[in-house]
Amino acid sequence: MHKLLRFSCLLAFVGLLFAHPAAASHMQGGDLTYASLGNNQYRVTLHVYRDCSGITLSPFTLECRSGGCNTVANITAPFVQVGPSVIGRQYCATLTGTCNATVTNTEAFTYTATVTLPPAARWTLSTAQNARPSTTNITAPGDLYFEATLSNLIAVPGTTGQPIVNSSPVASVQPAFFVPVHHLSTLSNNAFDADGDSLVYSLETPLQACNVPVTFAAYPSASTTVISTSPACFYQPLSIATYSATLPIFVDTDTVGTCPAKAGANPRFTFDARTGSISLQPGRFLNTPSSSGDDKYVAAIKISEYRRINGSYVLIGTTRRELYFMVYDCGTNLLPVVSPLLAVQSGTRTTTQALGQAIPVTAGEPVSVLVNATDRNAGQALTFTLDYNATANATLQNLGNGQARLTFTPPLNTPAGLYRVAVTAEDDACPIKGMNTQLITFRVSASAPLAARPKAAQNIAAYPNPFTDEVQFQLGTPGVQVLTISDYLGRAVATVRSQPDSSVRWQPAAELPAGLYLARSADGSQAVRLLRNATR
Repeated sequence: MHKLLRFSCLLAFVGLLFAHPAAASHMQGGDLTYASLGNNQYRVTLHVYRDCSGITLSPFTLECRSGGCNTVANITAPFVQVGPSVIGRQYCATLTGTCNATVTNTEAFTYTATVTLPPAARWTLSTAQNARPSTTNITAPGDLYFEATLSNLIAVPGTTGQPIVNSSPVASVQPAFFVPVHHLSTLSNNAFDADGDSLVYSLETPLQACNVPVTFAAYPSASTTVISTSPACFYQPLSIATYSATLPIFVDTDTVGTCPAKAGANPRFTFDARTGSISLQPGRFLNTPSSSGDDKYVAAIKISEYRRINGSYVLIGTTRRELYFMVYDCGTNLLPVVSPLLAVQSGTRTTTQALGQAIPVTAGEPVSVLVNATDRNAGQALTFTLDYNATANATLQNLGNGQARLTFTPPLNTPAGLYRVAVTAEDDACPIKGMNTQLITFRVSASAPLAARPKAAQNIAAYPNPFTDEVQFQLGTPGVQVLTISDYLGRAVATVRSQPDSSVRWQPAAELPAGLYLARSADGSQAVRLLRNATR
């Protein structure tokens, strides 16, 4: 039987968050992406996150090389800041937006530069700044190096090569994470690729220059522990030499075996190469000054994009995300729990499916997904956000009571494939909100010609919609007709009959909860979605 071993730590108030950091830029990660503008022109975007209690960032310069790390940059350009910085929102309402000399918080900056890159087998785009903070898992903070690669010329035998146009994937979630000690957290690194290329995620060693990795520090060691002497029982901890790309943070472990000998196993850190998601359970919180870096860790993820060209998958670009973990003590707060079931509304059809199951959707047609979450702490309110969503045409509406509706309408020209949207449920705990991010996956298929599409149900006019106490709607065909009203799980909650003039009035019972409902005629030819607000 597996049992969690929690290493002892000092359970104290969140001193990490309110200790004075050393005077440095304290950059907390970021990434470099690019978008094709046509005619070999590219807009390169740098997202940088820093501890906003540090000093101001220095200017950044974009360097573009086509000859490898040891060559002089072919092209350089200054990065220009776009818009004001954005303060992190992990703090509760009374502290949100806090950014001063005593509070550790993230501050996001966006910079862009536009360059012309002639076709080449491989361009390396980079920028760096000597501003790494002190962290537990690397030995000597140096430059924080950002990198992306681009191939805009593909080798074709017998030719000078095939030029291609490519834009890099863009991540949907910021790379600076607050993670609670001894609680399992799921962190998304989901990215959206506008070209529909296949994405592969990998954990990498952070870099301080081109092809120059940082040096990982020793992983905390522990000696054999005597659990009891009568009967004799001891624990042999898992032996790990150093932090690594695949285990960049100190985590809890399971125990295996029975007395008299138990052993450590299975560090609670997992990575999904399909989605970039990380699940981790930090194993200690030291509550030392922020400048010591004892509760902070760095990591890196590379997103590689492949395109099918001439019958083969070809690597055409990479982006690297520099991640930053900040461990804190959340006390008695428990993270929100997202329901493993989703209610999916496509046209007039409502189905229930598992959270990890891909939702089919046709390009150009909307699909609506109801997401539910609960909180295990009494009196806390839950809301949903799309965080820094990069997936085009995805919107989120909070419905209250831990429920939200995600609507995704892939444009008609969306390439077929899997697209993921990161949805975050967050509570209102103080000083730091608990968060749970889950990925909702859509399988987009190409839009069928209009003549080949099935006839859609006729929409029914309804007013008011959303409604609170009652709603009226007018059918599109005359005569008395029967309509069935179902909840978001497809369960019938009422049957109503229209008047001879085809009007309908529905006044649901007071105990019927707020949420999304569907009214549909018996033959399915007419339907309308109804949103009931909470009664006042």
